[in-house]
Amino acid sequence: MKGETLPDLTAFGYNYDHFGRDHPVMDQLGGVRVGEPAPDFTATRLDGQQVTLSDFRGRPVVVETGSVSCPMYVSHVESMNALAFRFPDVSFLVLYVREAHPGQSIGAHRDTAQKAAAARRVLDEESEGRTIVVDDLAGTAHRLYGEMPNTVHVIDADGIVAFRAMWNDPPAVEAALRKVLAGQDAGTVRSRFRPAGVPTVLRVLRRAGSGAIWDFVVAFPRLARSHIPGQTPSQN
Repeated sequence: MKGETLPDLTAFGYNYDHFGRDHPVMDQLGGVRVGEPAPDFTATRLDGQQVTLSDFRGRPVVVETGSVSCPMYVSHVESMNALAFRFPDVSFLVLYVREAHPGQSIGAHRDTAQKAAAARRVLDEESEGRTIVVDDLAGTAHRLYGEMPNTVHVIDADGIVAFRAMWNDPPAVEAALRKVLAGQDAGTVRSRFRPAGVPTVLRVLRRAGSGAIWDFVVAFPRLARSHIPGQTPSQN
């Protein structure tokens, strides 16, 4: 029809409604690799100002992906805030991506205002102290960095990826940063899969609302098989 706004099918496909049913098994990290230039991207701060990754060139940057419905991300907020405090010369960014576990209360994003509102809940309810930058509705930046719910990338001052992990591991991030700041190879740092505790999982999924817990329970056996706890190398 004339004047009708057609839905962004790419964005709607990216913002799945049900974790596990609409999302592939998360057993590998794609996107930019260690030793490659970090792809530039544009995102929006919570004050509405647009920023690019290249704005932070000249100092190391830590980019972690997350969402208010992601127990893994929420479980590391306190540790990562402390890390940011200990490394004042490093820029710490939270790239707000699609909802990891959408439910009735916090659903899949259908417009940018909804996504920004969800990101503000991280600030208000989880005391996030790092700079939150919100990806666009289609997940353009997220796709460049592997499309996982809680990845972390350490980028050196020259804009090269020095370390990455499929799941954020704050002690490994600290070890990688120390190597980067000392001019050493951070790609040898090993990361550990550190699952969120049951209380955090339940709190976050209940916040997401009806459907989120059930979807997680159904998908859990496949997730458990894909992520055996223990030491694993950072994915170069």
